[in-house]
Amino acid sequence: MSNLLAWLAPFVAIFLVAYVILLYYEKRRAVKRRVKGTEAAPVSFMRKPESSPLKERLANWFSSSGKWGLKNEAEVSKVQSLLIRGGFRQAQAPAIFYGIKATCALLLPIPLILYMVVKGKLNATFLTMAFMAAGMGYFLPQFLLEKQVKRRQNRIDRSLPDVVDLFTICLEAGLAMQATINRVADEIREMCHDFYVELQITAGEMRGGLSRDQVLRNLADRTGVQSVKSLTTLIIQSERLGTSISQALRIHAESMRDHRMLRAEEKAGQIPVKIMIPLLLFIFPAIFVVVVGPGIIMIARNLMPRLKG
Repeated sequence: MSNLLAWLAPFVAIFLVAYVILLYYEKRRAVKRRVKGTEAAPVSFMRKPESSPLKERLANWFSSSGKWGLKNEAEVSKVQSLLIRGGFRQAQAPAIFYGIKATCALLLPIPLILYMVVKGKLNATFLTMAFMAAGMGYFLPQFLLEKQVKRRQNRIDRSLPDVVDLFTICLEAGLAMQATINRVADEIREMCHDFYVELQITAGEMRGGLSRDQVLRNLADRTGVQSVKSLTTLIIQSERLGTSISQALRIHAESMRDHRMLRAEEKAGQIPVKIMIPLLLFIFPAIFVVVVGPGIIMIARNLMPRLKG
C-alpha cells in the first residue's frame, strides 16, 4: 500500500500543479479578452443591446429584401420617423420594415392558395380572396407599427407629470440643464424606460455640441407626443424670456395632472356606453334564461296535458 501511494503521489502533485497553472493562464486570457474588448468598443452613452445570430440573420435577410422600398425618399423619411417614434432607431430599420411588408404579402395568401389547390376550387373568387389576403399582409406591418407607436406615446405621456416634477426639483437644487437631464434619466429608468432612452439620446446630443433649443426640438420630434412638445416649447420660451424655468415647470406639471384627470374622467364616462354591447350579447340572455326559464318550463308542463286532452 505504501509503495502504491509513493507511485501515485508524484502524479497527483504534477496534475495539481498543471491544473493550477492552466487555471491561472485561463484567468489571464479572460482578463486580456475583456480589456481588449473594452478598448475596441466604441464610446457610447447607451449600451448596445445584445442580439442573437438568428435575429441578425433575419434582419440582414429582411434588409436585403426590402431595399426596393428605399427609392422614394419622402416615403422613406415618413417611415423612418414613424419607426423612431416606435423605438426602432437602427440605420437599416426602413429596409427591414419594407422587407417584412413584402414577406407578409407573400406568405399570408399561401394557406388560402394551398387550400384552393387541395380542394380543387381554384376559381376567380378564391383568387380575388388571395389577392385581398396579400394586400392585408402588406398593410399589416404598418398597422402594427402604428399601434406600437401609440402605445409607446401613451407610456411617455402617462409618465410625463412625474418627470416634470423631477426636472423642477433638480433645477431648484441648482443643477444645470444637462446635469438635470442625466439625473432625471437615471431616476426614471425603471419607471418609464422609453422616456429614459429619449433623455439619454438628448443628453448625448447636448454633449455632441448641439444647441439646447435644437436638442429639445429633436426630443419633441422623436417622441411625437403633444405634451412633450408643449414641455419643450415652454422650456425654450422660458429661457428666451429669462423667466424661472422651475416655476414654469411646476405650473405646467399641475396643468398636466389636471388634464390627465379630465381624460380619466372622460374615459370613465364612456364605460356605460361601451359596456352595453357585452351586456346585451352575453349577460342579459343568461339572466333571461335563469329568471324566465323556470316559469316557461312550469307553464309548458301545465298546458301540455290540457292541450293533449
